Amino acid sequence: MKPTKAYTSLTWASGSATASGTTNAVSTATDFYDALWGQVVVAGTPTAAASIQVQETVDGTTYWSSPVKTWTASVLVAGTYQFGPIPIDPATSDVQVVYTAQTGGTSSTLTMQLGQVTQIS
Repeated sequence: MKPTKAYTSLTWASGSATASGTTNAVSTATDFYDALWGQVVVAGTPTAAASIQVQETVDGTTYWSSPVKTWTASVLVAGTYQFGPIPIDPATSDVQVVYTAQTGGTSSTLTMQLGQVTQIS
């Protein structure tokens, strides 16, 4: 059984929480994270919505993404939009996230973390 942690934040390989980019890969081989949660805060009125795409790998080299593991802000209005849980495949060894910031408007800010369900009440 894999060791477990409750959650971990993601860091940026390129881009940032306010600019399009890709996170550093997070190992799910050493710590089992079963889902991604987060939120995007949208300021102003965008012309194209912010979105994220979860990418997974089983070999640490080739990343793939599933159409069901994406999220796009559903409206072009300022506000706070939460997403998740987006499930992570248990066979995955690493996970990274590709973020596309909104266009138009003022800005969008992404915060997210990988986590696991530790208790169901």
